[in-house]
Amino acid sequence: MLLLYNDNNGNIEFQKQQLWTAIMQAKQDGLGNEEIMENVREALPSPMVYYAETVVQQIDFRAKLSRPVIEVNLEFLFQVIYESVIAGTNDEEILSICAEHCTLNQYEFARYALEYIHLNRMPSQWEQNNVYHQMIEIVNISPIESLFEYIESIKNIYLKQIGYEVVQENLYNLFLSKKQISYFTDLANKSRDNFIKNYCYRTAVLVARVTGKPIDLKQTGDGSIILRDPRYLDSDIATNKIVSSNILTMGQAGELLVDTLEDFNINAKYVDAKNGPTFNRIRVKLGRGVSYKKVEDIGNDLVQQLGEELGLKVAPMVSVVPGGVVFDIPRLDRQFAYFRDYFTFDSEPEIHSVSIPGGVNVDGTYVEIPLYSDNVTHILGGGRTRGGKSQFEKAAILYLVRRYPPSVVRLALSDVKRVTFGKFDGLPHLVAPVARDAESTANLLDYLVEEMELRYQEFERHSSIETIAQYNLRFAPDFVMPRVICLIDECFDLLSDNNYCDRIETALMKLLAKAGGEGIHILLYTQRPDKNVIDPLIRSNFPAKTAFVTTRPEDSCIILGDDKDKRAVYLLGYGDFLYKTTEVMRLQALYVADDEDPEYFQQLLLEAKNQNDSYTAWQSGLDFDEFVANFYGERNSNDSSKSKATATKTKQSKTDFEGSFSFKVQLDEEARNSILNLHQKGYQLDEIVKAVFNLSRQDGRSYKKFRNVVEEFLNSFKDGGEDDI
Repeated sequence: MLLLYNDNNGNIEFQKQQLWTAIMQAKQDGLGNEEIMENVREALPSPMVYYAETVVQQIDFRAKLSRPVIEVNLEFLFQVIYESVIAGTNDEEILSICAEHCTLNQYEFARYALEYIHLNRMPSQWEQNNVYHQMIEIVNISPIESLFEYIESIKNIYLKQIGYEVVQENLYNLFLSKKQISYFTDLANKSRDNFIKNYCYRTAVLVARVTGKPIDLKQTGDGSIILRDPRYLDSDIATNKIVSSNILTMGQAGELLVDTLEDFNINAKYVDAKNGPTFNRIRVKLGRGVSYKKVEDIGNDLVQQLGEELGLKVAPMVSVVPGGVVFDIPRLDRQFAYFRDYFTFDSEPEIHSVSIPGGVNVDGTYVEIPLYSDNVTHILGGGRTRGGKSQFEKAAILYLVRRYPPSVVRLALSDVKRVTFGKFDGLPHLVAPVARDAESTANLLDYLVEEMELRYQEFERHSSIETIAQYNLRFAPDFVMPRVICLIDECFDLLSDNNYCDRIETALMKLLAKAGGEGIHILLYTQRPDKNVIDPLIRSNFPAKTAFVTTRPEDSCIILGDDKDKRAVYLLGYGDFLYKTTEVMRLQALYVADDEDPEYFQQLLLEAKNQNDSYTAWQSGLDFDEFVANFYGERNSNDSSKSKATATKTKQSKTDFEGSFSFKVQLDEEARNSILNLHQKGYQLDEIVKAVFNLSRQDGRSYKKFRNVVEEFLNSFKDGGEDDI
């Protein structure tokens, strides 16, 4: 860095201009700020050093202002931030990236999104276990006040709930150790958390009642507990009082809710309340002329108004039921419904009523999903990670293979994630090995289409038979036509596959339109129910829906098939789901616990393999391996070019505004350079497609086509295949 300075030159402005030029040149040559300032300090006097520091800061500031700024869809930005948090990226790094690439408004949105995600996200089982063990370790080596401080530092509401349970357990132990009233009131005063304060004050009240000593307190520090005269209470009742998560009885909670609705000018009358494993349901009757829309989105207001009294940390779900409106209040001490507690498999299976487990409703009643019903036949489902979707699927498969022999029920499974259904490989119920990619799934679905046609031919031989139910009623037990349940996990990846999308969609449309009556049932699940990927014709042919907790309201609307039904956003995860046929029921799915109790899981699989099959199954004569070898193997060997053309052929029946999907994308030199430059700057794939081709997810098939081409180009570049590009 060359710095010229003449002490005798009185033109200060000229010297500053020279210094500015020198610093700009140094920046262009790649020198860092520290190197530049080191040269300045060695060559120039103090006044010019101060000026140089100002110049460096101004240059950096201008560079930041001139950086490329991307207009990012806020929903997309929220999803990217959520995935980054789940992946373990720290907040500073996320905000740093947003500050570099986003507008000021988007940056502010990112800050609030981070706070919301940390507060409301559903933590993994590993994270919950880890936090629990840390709390136990704190209690073992430190006073309980240290546990209070640790809980107060936690943002996430679900992890806080674990802490509250540990606090209640330890307060009970302290209660049994006969601590004085003042000990618990002092603990309450040391905590800033209102829930912990309540637990401590309630324990103090119980000590006063057991010992018969008076307690001179009228209410807790936050005013939520009114203390009455102490009276004797035995230790068993005291235990129940401490562990109970309900500050109010359900009747009191209902009246309090009605009073709060009145404050919002909503006239209502309390009807009744029910206790479920996951939530408590309060039913009210709205006054004459009061629209449901006035209470539809009131959940967040209730958290603000009744959060402490009802233990509300997340907005309750609000729904219409016959005779009123119900508010589902999440339980702080939620319970899980274990698979093994509901089935014994001692009785003979009912071959005319094949069903899968649904879950437990708010009354604690077990609800099954009858595949034989005309209101079910096929099921579309979805929800985000940790929503309980995989457990629901495993419970369905485990129940089917253990309850019904292979002559009554057959399974066709697709698992592109390769982690959910692998445990069921080798079962005699499978019509084919578990499909683990798009090609094998396409083969499996084409096989089911052919099986469906053969079943139609069988029905034609008996003019009065139109459905599998009629067929089995006539010929069972001599012959039983088995039902085939095809369960596809993560269909988004399959329907996004460029080579096999059309085959899969075509087969699905045929099966959904005609296969239900022949006993072939499609259960289609995904984490990302994208409306541009899952064809509306496919979605509309599912009479039954199962929606697990979703990240976005739009996902809830897509799964439930109703543009206004956003209720899946308010679900609590871990098996809490909505089951929709002619009506909508909220259920807690059964938990298989294959990781907690692998012996029980393996025992049921072994029993499924060795169970007695006393029925003779109707055979279509169609073997899966022969079907694939004869149909696809012959086609591939005879005309490989034709096969390739078929694999890339796209639908021509799409409307013009979605764009033709039959063109071939060619990247010119300018497009390649732009893609590489943006990729090196850290742009994501969606952002690159938007910047280079001005396409977004809303552009449907055209966007997907360009996105695949860009992804293939970048992958080939990473693999060193630049000569082939």
